[in-house]
Amino acid sequence: MESTNRLSAIQTLLVIQRWIGHLKWEKEGEDGALTWLKRIYPLVLHLPFTFTYIGLMWYEAVTSSDFEEAGQVLYMSITELALVTKLLNIWYRRHEAANLIHELQHDPAFNLRTSEEIRFWQQNQRDFKRIFYCYIGGSLIVAAMGYVSVFFQEDYELPFGYYVPFEWRTRQRYFYAWGYNVVAMTLCCLSNILLDTLGCYFMFHIASLFRLLGMRLEALKNATEEKAKPELRRIFQLHSKVRRLTRKCEVLVSPYVLSQVVFSAFIICFSAYRLVHMGFKQRPGLFVTTVQFVAVMIIQIFLPCYYGNELTFHASALTNSVFGANWLEYSVGTRKLLNCYMELLKRPVKVRAGVFFEIGLPIFVRTINNAYTFFALLLKISK
Repeated sequence: MESTNRLSAIQTLLVIQRWIGHLKWEKEGEDGALTWLKRIYPLVLHLPFTFTYIGLMWYEAVTSSDFEEAGQVLYMSITELALVTKLLNIWYRRHEAANLIHELQHDPAFNLRTSEEIRFWQQNQRDFKRIFYCYIGGSLIVAAMGYVSVFFQEDYELPFGYYVPFEWRTRQRYFYAWGYNVVAMTLCCLSNILLDTLGCYFMFHIASLFRLLGMRLEALKNATEEKAKPELRRIFQLHSKVRRLTRKCEVLVSPYVLSQVVFSAFIICFSAYRLVHMGFKQRPGLFVTTVQFVAVMIIQIFLPCYYGNELTFHASALTNSVFGANWLEYSVGTRKLLNCYMELLKRPVKVRAGVFFEIGLPIFVRTINNAYTFFALLLKISK
């Protein structure tokens, strides 16, 4: 009965990600000059902007004359270091990402069968789309405010500091440095938030499939054994497929979440340190931009933790859905089948970041605590 786009929440974003060099182009495997250009396009786009810009930021941080000056650049340099990890990961696993996207979209095993399931799916997709469009729009607004705020300063300043190999603090040359800053940072910002969105969507989609399994189990509440037995077999087969998707998802999101968690504590710490030494009266524009940046960073680490937690929660909730079925009226053989399924459900479904921790809300709380600890230590050292 399926008559809906299963990936409607990110369909437009997938097109954008192909254009900015994250994902494979469709029909990229064909021979020809156009295919060769598509393959080198990501490197041609990101080498002069993303990687060169990040290298210049780190050079500025390393060659700074004092720790306070370095701190003004480090908060963004570490952010972009996490982006490098995300880019290299999605390029290295571009075929796995393309296969997973194709499977989520086209595999008939995940077809929606009733109008109730279609309504559930469409509402879920709209909710995700609303959340992440707000996140993407808010992040780009923060970057835009950073670009504009420097024009309200008395001295020549760059929105986000980096090493400029010429004297740029003059009327004639300032806009060359500012223009490169805007183009490179916009590409970095867009890449960062879109890769975040893609990773979160994979976990969200799989969590939605577990919820769909729960709905089908609960629909057996008043079903006779004759109708329920073949449906249970289909549910068990679908559950096996969804668990396999979870492992594929983990391979794709694990490196990026690990890098995000490891670096986020330092990013928030250096951003807070920058706020303390900046002061609102001296630089009101940059102060407000930095506060917004910290808020975006907290959201950036919260979202994957939240959707990883949702995946684990809805997978675990299937146990209650099994109890909701009309199992007391079934034969001994069918009840044994359900019992085997319950034993399978005792093995928790979790998405891990490397071999270090599970992706969930506890790691978000720990990251914020670590950021505060580093910030207090940094303040003590700087005095």
